[in-house]
Amino acid sequence: MVRIIIERNILDGKLDDYHALIRQAKNKASNLPGFLSGEIFHVKDQPRQVIVMSCWDSFETWEVWAESEERQDLLDAMRPLLDSDEKVMVLEATSLKKD
Repeated sequence: MVRIIIERNILDGKLDDYHALIRQAKNKASNLPGFLSGEIFHVKDQPRQVIVMSCWDSFETWEVWAESEERQDLLDAMRPLLDSDEKVMVLEATSLKKD
C-alpha cells in the first residue's frame, strides 16, 4: 500500500476553481482499480495551502493514474490556479519488526 501526498499552493481568489477541479480528479481516480481513498485538507491558518492525500493498493496503480491523460489534462487546467508547482511525496507502508 502507498499513500500519495500532494501539496499545492493556490493563488488568491482561485480556491473555488481549484475545488471544482480537484473534485473531478477525485471522481475520476476513485473509479480506477487500486484506488482506496482520498482526502483533501487545508493547512490551518493557511487556507490557500492544500494537501491532497490518496491511498492506493500499490505504487503501480498510483503510477497508472499519475501518468494518465485524464490526470495530465486536469493538471494542465490546475496550473494557472497554482502559486508554484505541486510537490508529490510517495509513502510506502512498512511493517515494524519485533526486537
